[in-house]
Amino acid sequence: MKALKLKLFQETACYTKPFARKVGETYPLPPYSTVIGMLHRVLEATTFHPMRVSVQGNYEDKFIDYRRTYMIKKSEVTTVPLNIHLLYNIELLIHVQTDEEKLNLLYERLQNNAEYLSLGRKEDLIRMDEVKLTDIHYCESEYEEYTLKNNIYIPVDALEEGEVKGIHYRLNTRYHLVNHVRKWEKVDVLYLSAGDTLIEDGYWMDDDNELVYFHSSH
Repeated sequence: MKALKLKLFQETACYTKPFARKVGETYPLPPYSTVIGMLHRVLEATTFHPMRVSVQGNYEDKFIDYRRTYMIKKSEVTTVPLNIHLLYNIELLIHVQTDEEKLNLLYERLQNNAEYLSLGRKEDLIRMDEVKLTDIHYCESEYEEYTLKNNIYIPVDALEEGEVKGIHYRLNTRYHLVNHVRKWEKVDVLYLSAGDTLIEDGYWMDDDNELVYFHSSH
């Protein structure tokens, strides 16, 4: 299958977890909804386009910053400092799979994009280091051990039965408006770190033999 392969760099980023009120906690990688939202902005889409993404990458360090937050109670406005967790020097590897027309349009626009893109907060700007089309193919491994090169989200339903240790997240993918309120579809994933190992009967790889784990598309 054809896919779009992106290599991105961000100096800093906060991929804020929902309901992080007193502390602005960040996911270790951008959740699917954040990546899909950025891609829809590139497409200038006004309706949802089904797509699957694979998200992996690494960061150098994590530190705490502060921002001023406004608290509004009735007619009274107060400000409080809020701790924000920031990732530093992030390198991301993202694969995107969608219909051929949208795939080619994304490729063209990302190659010739004149506006600054962000991932996370508005100030979390992206440097686009590589944009290319690639083929994704299945490689049988006969349950040989595979050592991860990057931190990665792996959908739980993509793993064979067996004990794979990782951090469990329920990541947003897309939303539906129900009575003007966003209702999110979610995917259960394991977050695995670079250096962790998998033992599967095969793996999806791109043309450069880099691992791909797409989430389900709805």
